[in-house]
Parts: sequence; C-alpha cells; structure tokens
Amino acid sequence: MRYRLLLSVVLLALSAQAFAQTGVPGQKFAWDQVAPDLASAQAYIYKHYDDGATTGVSFAAVTCAGTTSPFQCEVLIPAFTPGPHATAISASNLAGESPKSAVFSFTFVVTPGSPANIHIK
Repeated sequence: MRYRLLLSVVLLALSAQAFAQTGVPGQKFAWDQVAPDLASAQAYIYKHYDDGATTGVSFAAVTCAGTTSPFQCEVLIPAFTPGPHATAISASNLAGESPKSAVFSFTFVVTPGSPANIHIK
C-alpha cells in the first residue's frame, strides 16, 4: 500500500513538472540553434509539431541572434487552446529537415475578456 501511494505521489509530481511552464499570448518560444553562421540560422524554415502531430506547421517571423553558434532563436507562441500542450520544433533548408527537438510541455493560459454590457437587472 505504501509503495502504491509513493508511486502515485511521484507520478503526480512528475506530471506537474512536465507542464510547469505557462505561456500566454504575446510570449515567445525560444531555443538554441546550431548553424554555420547567423545568416543560415535566420534562413532556416522552422516548423512546430504540436500535441503529437506528425505534420509540422511553419512558424512565421522567426528571429535569430548571436555572434557564434548556437544562435538564440525566438518566435511568438502560436494560438493554442487554453490548457496543457506539447510541441517539438524542427529546422530545414534545401538539404532537408532536421530531426525534431525534444518535446517541450507547457500550459497555455488565456486571460479572460473584459466584461461588457454592464447593466442593472
């Protein structure tokens, strides 16, 4: 019985850590990108694979910076439904697509809209 209880506590702790980071609209995904130079890193086409998808979606407007590899790249987080999500990223050029990154798990949080049409009833 103690073993099962301990195992349950450990599994809950691990699942809580898996989604420990939260993202909101306007924030960015950021990663390190190995490339021969900054121009190459900036020219790659980056795709995100969300929630186990086998087909990637190209990011728009990825920016990379730095003076040596790995370069620091970032892009606005795409619109997700509120809740837990997992995504992986790949880079591609004329030679082909890289393997996907490790899966990154996060919780997407959306601030509620403002109350409207306030009145007495």
